[in-house]
Amino acid sequence: MRRFTLALALGAIPAAAFGQTVSCPDCRHVASWFRGEGGFIATVADGADEVVFVASCGSVSITGEARVSGGTAAQIFDHRNGLACDRDGGSLEIAGLKDGGWYWITDDRNSAVGSLVSKDILDRETTDITSAGAGVEMTPGTGAVYLKETATGRVGILPNILPEPPAGPALLCGPRRSPDWPYPYDRQAASGCMLGGGGTKIRLVGPGAYGARAAVATGMVTRPTTGSITVTADLWLDESGSYTTTASDAGTFGADLRRGWVGRTAAGQSDHDQNWLGATFTVTLDSGDPQTGDLAGAGVEVAETGSGSTPTGQASITISSSSDYCPSSAGDPRHTATLNVAATPGTNAIHPPVATGEAAGFTEPALATVAAVTQLRIVCAP
Repeated sequence: MRRFTLALALGAIPAAAFGQTVSCPDCRHVASWFRGEGGFIATVADGADEVVFVASCGSVSITGEARVSGGTAAQIFDHRNGLACDRDGGSLEIAGLKDGGWYWITDDRNSAVGSLVSKDILDRETTDITSAGAGVEMTPGTGAVYLKETATGRVGILPNILPEPPAGPALLCGPRRSPDWPYPYDRQAASGCMLGGGGTKIRLVGPGAYGARAAVATGMVTRPTTGSITVTADLWLDESGSYTTTASDAGTFGADLRRGWVGRTAAGQSDHDQNWLGATFTVTLDSGDPQTGDLAGAGVEVAETGSGSTPTGQASITISSSSDYCPSSAGDPRHTATLNVAATPGTNAIHPPVATGEAAGFTEPALATVAAVTQLRIVCAP
């Protein structure tokens, strides 16, 4: 539970401080207008053990602790408890509340209510309140205007800090389309945009429907009963914002700025669907695998780690039939092989650099140079 402190320049806090400034660093809510009698009511913030306030009127500041019951805090301000304020320029600050609290001020004939507002919004620009003429007195407060109709005594507290609409989606740094047909991605946003954290993801591609190849979205492939199948692995950005650091020229700029971004190439471009990041891959058999032995014992061969040229940056994993894992006899046990696939980034001319180790969310020392990890489960055919 949390308790709050009030600070006074000369030591301990008395019930009332005259001619001295009381600060309340934990006070997060204020009354926009504070004069006369009234009170406030609000919900106690999570973890708060008390609700304290500072009521200032002229040269007098009074501190206190509001009554709390059932998670709700309430406090009356009147002349009997000495908390009423009889002059302009009063202020009320409160610590230990959730948003949504409100207060009231009682004038000579009527009362006005207003919201307790967060201090965070008081720095915003105020707007002018439309005047109703000489018959309505308008007195500025803190983020609000106190209105009083002199003929009837009606009063109100009208905020003059308007709500701000939610911010639009952030403009991410990265590739941009050309305005000319066929609209290739041949330029980039590298300033006035938001950068990501250098996060990456591994894409696995294997056998799909009707002999085509497709992304292994489930992280699972079926072991062939005869022959072998091939699964490729490559590394892509999570597209949270990045740009190339390679100098612009007609020969390399277009290819480099698309590096690691899915779908930024078109058929006919030299790097079509091959604009993944430079990386090498390590493939291991998961320690929980039921069979003993290495990858070869599981019918798995890493034909290319990504360091070669067929093509660079993409690993090739060959999975063969295995009577040990998937026996043909119905009564024999069948096993699933689980592969751990880890990517270590190579040289990629992008900013921010590809995150590895702790920056990529890995705490194990063995993964200090690893950018991304995924698993591939090899199951037996039904």
